Amino acid sequence: MKEKINLLYFEEKVENGNFGDELSRFIISELINKNKYELVFNQPNIEKNIIGIGSYLHAAVNNYYIYGTGIRTNPPVEGSHGYTKLNVCSVRGPITHDFLGKKKIKCQAIYGDPALLLRDLYKPELITNLKDKIAFIPHKSNYNKYLNENKYDKNKFHLINPRQKWSDVVNQIYSCKSTVSSSLHGLIVADAYDKPNVMIYEYELAEGDLKFKDYYTSQKRGYINIKNLEKFQEKFLYKGGNKIDLEKLKDAFPFK
Repeated sequence: MKEKINLLYFEEKVENGNFGDELSRFIISELINKNKYELVFNQPNIEKNIIGIGSYLHAAVNNYYIYGTGIRTNPPVEGSHGYTKLNVCSVRGPITHDFLGKKKIKCQAIYGDPALLLRDLYKPELITNLKDKIAFIPHKSNYNKYLNENKYDKNKFHLINPRQKWSDVVNQIYSCKSTVSSSLHGLIVADAYDKPNVMIYEYELAEGDLKFKDYYTSQKRGYINIKNLEKFQEKFLYKGGNKIDLEKLKDAFPFK
């Protein structure tokens, strides 16, 4: 009988869910040893639990496995982070690593959002009519503002709904020549496939921008953003791609 492993992730019951959170299901499903384990999702009373992609560390309780997740705010507004013992395999970045260190949680300096592994796990479909467009992925909280106000040049930018099916979002990012995003995973997916990208921070996010800084620091990447699409220039695009050792990140996965 296979041992059950429960993946805890933020499952949003709107459209297809937020693509960044839904990537956690796909990535962990691809990495887990299906001969030994049965992966379940957001189920109670399972002995072994893992948190992967997303700023979801605050949802952890004692003895959870942590694989690439990070803190959302600091000081935390989501809850007490009441755990005292975690099985930390990897974290999103140094800010999360330092946060856990101050709580005396043993934590190796293995960094990387697991969505970076997409390059090895998913071959996107190329949408040829997007090759000259710039992918524009707003954070889910402000997508409708751009959709309803037409605050962008449709000839230049291709607006992507972050609540589309995750594979559709990835296909579109991959097909465009570059990416502008206020969704962190828009930037991470672009890095995974070596697509130039830049963060846009026109609307303040409820959680602030700590998660972006955590990821950027893990990549030793300068913290640059634009305030609106009118400020976009090619020179602001980050073209360095992923710099994290993906084999090291993959090897850190606990249920191989």
